[in-house]
Amino acid sequence: MNRVRRDTLLGVATLASLPLSNHGSAKTSALAPTPADSEGPFYPAAWTGDVDGDLIVVNGKRYDAGVSLLLLGRILDVRAAPIIDANVEIWQVDATGVYRHPRDDGDGPLKRGFQGFGRTASDTKGGYRFRTIKPVNYGGRPAHVHFKVEAKGYRTLTTQMYFAGENQERSNWGSFSQERDRLTVKTESLRDPSVGAQLSANFEIVLAKT
Repeated sequence: MNRVRRDTLLGVATLASLPLSNHGSAKTSALAPTPADSEGPFYPAAWTGDVDGDLIVVNGKRYDAGVSLLLLGRILDVRAAPIIDANVEIWQVDATGVYRHPRDDGDGPLKRGFQGFGRTASDTKGGYRFRTIKPVNYGGRPAHVHFKVEAKGYRTLTTQMYFAGENQERSNWGSFSQERDRLTVKTESLRDPSVGAQLSANFEIVLAKT
C-alpha cells in the first residue's frame, strides 16, 4: 500500500472518532441534544431490498450517478459517551431528485440502481457509517439527508443533515429556526478512489435520555 493510500484510509478511519465543532469537544461536560427536524412525507414505506449501510451498491451492482459520499459519525449521549447499538436510518433522493417511495415515483430510484435508504447499528465506539451519494436539491429545498435514530433509554430523534453553503430555504416547507446551523456539515474530498467515495462528511448526533 503506498503512502498516499495509507494516509487517506487512516484519515477516513479516524473521522468517526472526531467530535464535530457543532457539539464541542468530547471533554465537554454536557452536550446539547441534536435538534429535531421534519420527517417529511417520504419515510420509507417498506424496508425491503438490499438494506444495509451501502446505498450505492445494490445486489452487487454499483450506482454510478451523482457524487459518491462516505457519511459517518458517532451517536453520543449528552455526556459525550458513545451509545452502542443505536439503530441509525437514513433516506434521501437519488441523483434525479426522487425518493424511493410510493408517493414519489414508487421504486424509481431502485430501478435506476440506488437503494434510496439505509440502516445500520452504531458500534462499540458509537460509530456509524453509510456510503451513499451527495443528494441534490429539489423543489426549492436544499440538499439534505434524513435521519432517524433510536436507542434503548433515549428519545427517538428524527432530523435532517444539510450541507454547508447549501442550506438556504427557498420555500416555507420544512423551514425552522437557527438550529439549522447545528445540522449543517462540511464535505471533504477523498483523494484515494479505493475508499469507494469521492467525498466524506462527519455528522455527530447527540441523543437525550427518555
